[in-house]
Amino acid sequence: MPHARSLLPRVLPSLALGAALAVLGACGDSSSGSDGSSDGPASDSDDTSNPSGGPDADSGATAETLDPGETTGADDQLPPTNSGELRPWLDDGGYLGWTAESAPHDSAGPHFGTVRTYVNQALLDSLDAQDATHPQGAAAVKELYGDGDAVLGWSVAIKTQADSAMGDGWYWYEVYNGSVFGDGLGDGTCTGCHGGGLDYVLTPYPLQ
Repeated sequence: MPHARSLLPRVLPSLALGAALAVLGACGDSSSGSDGSSDGPASDSDDTSNPSGGPDADSGATAETLDPGETTGADDQLPPTNSGELRPWLDDGGYLGWTAESAPHDSAGPHFGTVRTYVNQALLDSLDAQDATHPQGAAAVKELYGDGDAVLGWSVAIKTQADSAMGDGWYWYEVYNGSVFGDGLGDGTCTGCHGGGLDYVLTPYPLQ
């Protein structure tokens, strides 16, 4: 039987090779292409996909926060409640993205002939639910055509608070052919007729 000393030169290289393999195993799978990319599936920690479809967390993008019922651009759901800002908003068609009656028709009230009404989402939802009281932010814009096909003015109603307060909780505005016939909270020119409607709204629903 060979002496133990004579076995050392053959045993030591094998032990060294085994130790090296053990170290490599502890470091994980190093199989990758020449470009450093792994051939195996990516781990959960490497997955940067966004299943919600929103902006990536690392992109720095943040969602714009809007007030309830408000949108941006031409479909602005909250009109100005003063004539200085409201008139340019009307001229720019700020209400044109709202839900509207299908076509102009004869006015059932003193609105200068042919009209067409637009309602914002807050008022539309309230009308659809047949609510006895419309929410703050409910609004309607009535285009005024007179006897022709061109818009010559507007009648506007915007609820400014939860309590209608005998019409004082609504902002009223009417302009036709350059003349202003109503402008302010609780304007009597408007509330006198609209008091007979559903919380001061006379527009038939479903919209015609």
